[in-house]
Amino acid sequence: MAYSTGMLNKRIRIAKRVENQDRQFGEDGQPKYEWLGWFWASEKWNKGAKSLQNGALEAYDVVMFRMRYTPSIDRWCVIWFNGKFYKINNVNEDPQENQIQIIAEEIISPNITIVEPSES
Repeated sequence: MAYSTGMLNKRIRIAKRVENQDRQFGEDGQPKYEWLGWFWASEKWNKGAKSLQNGALEAYDVVMFRMRYTPSIDRWCVIWFNGKFYKINNVNEDPQENQIQIIAEEIISPNITIVEPSES
């Protein structure tokens, strides 16, 4: 199924984890990411219960994005959408149909360093 312009009506920003050994961690020891850019996608939401925290279930959002196939998007990317960060749990690619399906989970307490892509 090819996607029409009307179906891909949400803009998401995606960042990929830095793989350069010299630059892959920030000063806080957390992995660094570089912006890949803005992408058009469609989304479908689910609510979930992450885990028992202090005797109460902690809720989180799970979202499924569908978009055009982009080979640089993988499980090591994070997504910025509606003011929240999401980690990618699963990526289903279909290059022949020019589509990708991403299952992502809200990052409850993001401690993420994102930089602009390096020139090198």
